[in-house]
Amino acid sequence: MTSHSSAEQEQPASAPSRGDDASVADDADSEIDDEELDNWLVPTYKPKFYSKRPMKKALTAPWGLLVSNADVAKLKTGFKSQSMDHKWDFLVEDPDKNGNTSIHIIRTWCREECWIIHLVPASDDHDGGSAKIESITWEGNKAIGRCDAEQAKKEAVILLRGWLRCEFATLPQYAPGVFYNPKAYTKLNTE
Repeated sequence: MTSHSSAEQEQPASAPSRGDDASVADDADSEIDDEELDNWLVPTYKPKFYSKRPMKKALTAPWGLLVSNADVAKLKTGFKSQSMDHKWDFLVEDPDKNGNTSIHIIRTWCREECWIIHLVPASDDHDGGSAKIESITWEGNKAIGRCDAEQAKKEAVILLRGWLRCEFATLPQYAPGVFYNPKAYTKLNTE
């Protein structure tokens, strides 16, 4: 049996970057334009791209969680998956005139928004953070059922800690079993 990890296999020195003459020539016949390519590469929320699958039953609850400067930087950086294996996108909306922004947590394979974290600048009397999560919006009509605000917050925190490496030092560590815990969901009436 031949190994796929044979030492004799030639490895490319580096992949061509976007805009490299070789990559542009290779893609000359591509039907994908730059705007569409940016939809896949840039961690910015683009409503026209993601509005195809809006939340069926958006629920919003206040949060008021003070966020450290380091965590704010991580949240505002976001993450755009490059592979279906990544499963989640963390897309950042452009801030409004007051500096408010939202981070959309989206399931990649179906482009469904699952949570939206609403981030606002902290007031002058804050203790150590430059922003706070003012509120959270989550899908209240999941196939598994409906969870309350506390469960939605825990699930968002688990994902933000795992993917963006946010610390949220004032919150407890949640066990992995908390995520999509069936006991935390109420079965919806399907009638």
